[in-house]
Amino acid sequence: MSPVEPLKRSCKRNGITAICLLTCLGAAIVQGVFSSSVASIAAVPFFGIYLVVASCYIARVGWVLLFFSLAIALLALADGIDTGIFVQAAGRVVFLSALLSAVAFLRIAATQDPIVEVAGEFLTLQPPTRRYASLGAGGHLFGVLLNLGGLGVMLEIIMKGLAAHRHEMDEFVFQARKRRMVSACMRGFSSIAFWTPFGIALNLMILTIPGLEWAALAPYGIVLAGVLFLLGWLFDTVEWWRPPSARGRAPALYGDLPGWSRWAVLIVAGHVLFLGAAVVTLDRLTQYSFQTVLITIVPIYALLWSALRSGRGSIGGMSRRFVAQAPGFATEMSVIASAGFIGLVALEVAPVEWVADHLGWIAARPVTTVVLLIMTVFLTGLLGVHPMISVVLLAEVVNRVGVDGLSPLALGLALAGGWSSIICMGPAITAVVYTSSIVGERPLTIGLRWNGIFGVASILLITLIVGGGVAAGWF
Repeated sequence: MSPVEPLKRSCKRNGITAICLLTCLGAAIVQGVFSSSVASIAAVPFFGIYLVVASCYIARVGWVLLFFSLAIALLALADGIDTGIFVQAAGRVVFLSALLSAVAFLRIAATQDPIVEVAGEFLTLQPPTRRYASLGAGGHLFGVLLNLGGLGVMLEIIMKGLAAHRHEMDEFVFQARKRRMVSACMRGFSSIAFWTPFGIALNLMILTIPGLEWAALAPYGIVLAGVLFLLGWLFDTVEWWRPPSARGRAPALYGDLPGWSRWAVLIVAGHVLFLGAAVVTLDRLTQYSFQTVLITIVPIYALLWSALRSGRGSIGGMSRRFVAQAPGFATEMSVIASAGFIGLVALEVAPVEWVADHLGWIAARPVTTVVLLIMTVFLTGLLGVHPMISVVLLAEVVNRVGVDGLSPLALGLALAGGWSSIICMGPAITAVVYTSSIVGERPLTIGLRWNGIFGVASILLITLIVGGGVAAGWF
C-alpha cells in the first residue's frame, strides 16, 4: 500500500463528514424558516452516515449514549408510541448537530485570528492582584466565544507561560500557581451555562422548556454568573492570602506582548457582544425563532470575520479547516444528539402515570421543586451523569407533572444553576477530564480537591437565590 493511500482515504472521509454536517445545518435552517419537519427527517440519514464514517473518533461516553439511545428507540417501537415523537426527535437531533456545526465555524475563525491568542496571553500575564479577575474573565469570555475549545485555549496559554518560567520557581510555588490559575479559568468557564446563546446548555433548555426565551433568562443568568464570579474571587483571596513576609517568593510572569495587547481583550469582547446583539436583534425583527436565527447568523458572522481579517482567500482556508476537523466533532455530536433524543423519547417509554403518581406531590411546591432540581443535577453530575442528560430528562418530567407557580424562567435558572456548579467539579464531567489532559493532573484532583469546596458553596448559594426568588415571586 502506498503511503499516499491512507491520506487519500482520510481526505475522502473528511469530505463526506463535512458534507453530512453541512446538510444537517442547511436542513435545520430550512426547518426553522418553513416550519416543516420534512427537511429534518431527510437530514437524519446524513447524520447517521456522519456517525458511521467518523466512528473511530467517538469516545466511550459517545458510544454509551448512542447505544442507550438505540435501546430506548427499540423499546419505544415495541411499545408502539406515536410516530410524531420520532419526528420531533429528528428535528431536535438535526438542530443540535447544526448548532455544533455553526459554532465550529466561529471557533475556527477565532483560533485563526492572532488577536484572540494575544488577548488570552494578556489575561494570563496579569499580576497576582488582578490574576483571578483576569483569568476568570478570560475563561468566561473565551468559553462564550469558543465553548470547550475556549477553555482549552486559555489553559494552553497558562501552561505555556508557567513552563517558560518554570526554572524561576520552586516546586511549591509552581504547583500553587498552577492550581490557582487553572481553577480561576475553570470557574469562569463554568458560569457560561447561565446565559451564553452560543452554548449547548441554554439551547437544550429552550428546546425542552415550553415558553422559555433567551432574552428573558439572559439578564438573570448574567447576574448569577457575576455572583459566582465574586464568590470565586472571595475563595481565591482567602485561600491564597499571604502575610507580607511571604510575598515576593513567586516571580512575576512576563511575555513579549505587543503594545496593543490590552485592546485585544476589548476586541474579543466586542465580537461576543456584537454577535449576540445581532442574533437578538434579528430574533426580534423577524418572525423566525431564536434558534433559527442563531444557526444562520453564526456561520455567516464567522465567514465575515475571517474575510475582513485576511481577505476573501481566508474563507477557503476556513472551509478547508472545517473539512479537516469535521470527523473530530464526532464525540460532541454523538453526546449532544443522544441527549436530545433521550430526553424526548425516554419518558414515552417510561411509565408516565407512575411518575405522575409518585411525583405529583411537587405540583403544589415550586420552591421544593427548584431545590430538588438543582441538587439532582449536581449530585448526578458527581456520579458521572452529564448535565446534558439530567437537565433534559428533569425538564421533561417537570413538564409532564406540571408545577403550579413554577415559571419557565425559574425552571431554566434552576437547571442552569445545577449545570454551572458541577461543570468545574465533577471528576467525570467533560470539562474536568479535558482540563486534566492539558494540565497533567488527575480529574479527581482538579474536580474535588481544587474546586470541591467552591462547587459545594456555589450550589448552596444558587439554591438559596433561585429558591428564594421563586418564594418571593421574582421569577
